[in-house]
Amino acid sequence: MAHNEAAPKHSLMRLLDMPQAFLGFALWRAWVSLTYANPSVPMPVSGTAGQFAYDVVLAGSAIVIALLSSRIAPLAGRRWVYGTIALLLGFSVAANVAALALPATTDALVAPATLAGGIGSALLILLWCEIYSCLSPTRVALYYALAIIGGVVLTFALQGFSDEYLYGALLVLPALSAALAHRSYRLYVPAEDRPIAANRRLIPWKFFLILALFELVASYSSAHIRSAYPLLVGSHSTATTLVGGLVLFAWVWWFSNRLPLSALYRAPVILLCCGLLIVPLFGLGGNLAGSFCTALGVMLFNAIVFLFLCDISKRFGVSALLLFGIEESLILVSWVGREGALLFDGSGLFGGTGPAIGAVVAIAAIVAVATLVLNEREIGERWGIAFMGKRPPEENERTRLARRCATVAEARRLTPREREVMELLAQGKSLSGVAHELIIAEGTAKAHTRHIYEKLGINTRQELLDLLMTEQ
Repeated sequence: MAHNEAAPKHSLMRLLDMPQAFLGFALWRAWVSLTYANPSVPMPVSGTAGQFAYDVVLAGSAIVIALLSSRIAPLAGRRWVYGTIALLLGFSVAANVAALALPATTDALVAPATLAGGIGSALLILLWCEIYSCLSPTRVALYYALAIIGGVVLTFALQGFSDEYLYGALLVLPALSAALAHRSYRLYVPAEDRPIAANRRLIPWKFFLILALFELVASYSSAHIRSAYPLLVGSHSTATTLVGGLVLFAWVWWFSNRLPLSALYRAPVILLCCGLLIVPLFGLGGNLAGSFCTALGVMLFNAIVFLFLCDISKRFGVSALLLFGIEESLILVSWVGREGALLFDGSGLFGGTGPAIGAVVAIAAIVAVATLVLNEREIGERWGIAFMGKRPPEENERTRLARRCATVAEARRLTPREREVMELLAQGKSLSGVAHELIIAEGTAKAHTRHIYEKLGINTRQELLDLLMTEQ
């Protein structure tokens, strides 16, 4: 039976229906930008320690938490975590304020404040990652994009505050982020979706290798203009981060009905090639445009990795603390890229041939990344990324159902959104439950259901279940 295939329109007013507590992750992103990455007020203790020391503590803490994941997971279920985060990150800011009032105490406060900031940040990051891993891929992508956008907007807004108010905000932001994490977990994550302690060590080393290469190349390409354009190129709250967040949000909110997230899969490699080869070769904007492209590519690939790790954690029962603990430790790779840029800048170890050698190394990195990223066989067959519609290697009942839905959706030419709706219906979700999961109106969920039934030639949910069973 023919029907109108036009995709239902998403209204931005639907955003008001989503739990705002999940955007608490944006508060941490603003905090770290204003405290370590790009402070707009004097931070004598943080400045003396340097961001490298903070990153080392953060990476080391993340690895320790990853190694202890089987004992402390779920982190979100432990009440002491929330207060500890507020105290640690609050102390790291208070130490800077104290050093302003009593400059003689600066050196004594450097070590404890840096340890508090790094450990507290690792706990808060992994706490939010664990909570996000309990959600469906659509909700993870949407909340992550909004957290990125919100973090940048909040950072730019807070930079307009007077110093005393900004210090006060920096004292409050970590505690508020932890409180919103607690609210998100307690009120909006169903008990059956909450993580449990697990001893599984299913680790996607290939993805971590690709991410490390992306970080290495991006930090290398932007090293020379990072200080000149801190609001455009860099980590956390920059114009590049904002653009990437907006691209991801637009894709999920308006285009995911027709274009699955897998269409974004190769975009980072294309941006990386443009940034390192095409843009400089044709002189399109110089180093600034090239660095913008590579930084945007890294940001989008980070988003893809975030979705991928959340998906593995949810479907295979692997601790999010383990996966994201390893991922966070790769923050140190960017420092290797910056130091490498000094070797190839024409005045370093390689002298005048440095830029040429650096270009060859960058091209080799692009080839390596492209080879790894464009080879979907292992990624699809071994890991079965849900948003790419691939078959997972180890199946429980939920993953078997997802595979059968994918088979039916491909055979009957269902849209990506119709496939998501069908899978949720097969799981026993009501229409209101489907609408809640996909953040759409209940009428839209009903329209999708009608279209699915028409394409499959059925009339009831029981017929849908019978059809899916025949695919086994």
